[in-house]
Amino acid sequence: MRQVPLIILTLITLLITTYSAQGYQVSDLEVSEVVPATAERPELKLNGAALRELYLLIESYVGSLYLENPSTSAQEILDDDTTHKRMVFHTMIKKVGARRIANALQEALVLNITEEEHEELQDEVAQMLGYFQGKMHRGDETWFDYIPGKGTVVTINGVEQGVIKGHLFFRSLLSIWIGENPVGRDFKNEILGLNRVTNTEQVAEGS
Repeated sequence: MRQVPLIILTLITLLITTYSAQGYQVSDLEVSEVVPATAERPELKLNGAALRELYLLIESYVGSLYLENPSTSAQEILDDDTTHKRMVFHTMIKKVGARRIANALQEALVLNITEEEHEELQDEVAQMLGYFQGKMHRGDETWFDYIPGKGTVVTINGVEQGVIKGHLFFRSLLSIWIGENPVGRDFKNEILGLNRVTNTEQVAEGS
């Protein structure tokens, strides 16, 4: 079998390293491949990221899902209440009312839960709506961090807003992306990592 010259192997390694350092590209946004570990939680890895568009024209936000253990199984991710997770909403619209975003999340959430679950989550949804005030601008980020045994920590532009207790709220919010009625089928596949091309495949295609 013919051996690959050392210089080619070096170039391939360099390309892979550079790609990993740059992160994953969605629209014109570079999405980090990892959320670094802290004293409170382990490192989280990018499971998938996708662009949410309105009317196929307006870029609304880029959503990114980070997990301790990446998975392509929606049911497995939704049911898991023992590991840390993070949903990131990166605003792409130039300017929009924060409450409008929150209301859109609520409407999408209702499509993916039962009437009984909706009734049970009335207080949690109201709590979430209360965190969104004023305007949001392109580049603003909202994080929903699920912490096992604690609940969902909501952070807007680096400022922690509060904790929504329990697993049901986070599971319901995540179903907006990967539930039975997601904001988009392609969006769901991207978040599940089903459409991602591996680094080695990208290098091979470009060689």
